[in-house]
Amino acid sequence: MNRFTRVLSRWNGRVEQLPQPAGSALGAGAPSTGLPRRRRALVASSFALLLGLSVAACASPDRGGASAPPAGASAPSAGAAAAAAPAEASNGRLQWRGGPTAILERDGLRLLTDPVLGPRGPAVFVLPKHPSTGVENAPIARYTDPPAEPIGHLDVILLSHNHADHFDAVAKQTLPKDVTFILPPDAVEAARAAGFTKLTPLDWDNEVVLPTRAGRLRILAVPANHSHDAALDATLGKGNGYALRWEGAMPYSVYWTGDSVFGELMRAVAARFAPIDLWLPHLGAVGVDGARGLRTMDAEEAVAAAALLRARHVIPIHHTTFGHYREPVTAFVQRAAAKSLPAQVHVPTDGAWMPLPR
Repeated sequence: MNRFTRVLSRWNGRVEQLPQPAGSALGAGAPSTGLPRRRRALVASSFALLLGLSVAACASPDRGGASAPPAGASAPSAGAAAAAAPAEASNGRLQWRGGPTAILERDGLRLLTDPVLGPRGPAVFVLPKHPSTGVENAPIARYTDPPAEPIGHLDVILLSHNHADHFDAVAKQTLPKDVTFILPPDAVEAARAAGFTKLTPLDWDNEVVLPTRAGRLRILAVPANHSHDAALDATLGKGNGYALRWEGAMPYSVYWTGDSVFGELMRAVAARFAPIDLWLPHLGAVGVDGARGLRTMDAEEAVAAAALLRARHVIPIHHTTFGHYREPVTAFVQRAAAKSLPAQVHVPTDGAWMPLPR
């Protein structure tokens, strides 16, 4: 197959088939060092001790309130990230790069979500109105640098909506312009103005089907209500969540919410797709202390949504990184435990690769 066709969309046209990068196999074992048995045992035990200390040192700290910068945050090196790759690429892996930005790799495809790539600083982008204070043209701080590891090859960029905290100036300037770019129709003009050429706009309930090494990936745009306030929701614009479904010998499902509160439209997504393997919710309770309320889920809403989705695993993103996030990820972890949420919660560490849980 040289090309694939986008289906169920009012947007006609064709998109080139994505290149299928060759996977890298990990070695079955290290060659013998020729050391005497007792020395080899001593070396092995010392290595195990150092490895244990390294894992403990890399554990994610409790960063407290999201309105204050986290202390001592740093990204792991590219070598450490490569070492965390799963033994079988078909199982997939994920790297959280702060805020709404993550890389998902599975079955030969590499996807980047909501690219926000600028360095840390007191004013990394400007929001038209601060969601908490209502101040116009509000500068927003970033507390942690993006991972030092380069983003590398991409097959797909997935955009939930065209706001500065989801598609920043650095992303517009630096990302390759010929990558397949799946985005809401309202974001097409901005992406085209930035020079991106392979645009695939998806309205709600339209999908793209991409070939993978062992099957195919369906990417379906699903509703994302940015606010419970209908007037504010309309002002903020129409954005997408995405249901990702790998089909083949090892099926896998992911629901990435984008900036969405928990309401009737998300309930409809749950009714359609539950249970799901992995849920990627946007947390942070943006706007919870503002005059017009939530613009992303707080812990209470997220736990209720996870239960309705019957998610097997949850990796919460969109927390900690930026100054307009109002609730720490620990609030979700604690609420999930208090409610005995059946899903397993995996809190990501900036820049660290983790296997896609099954």
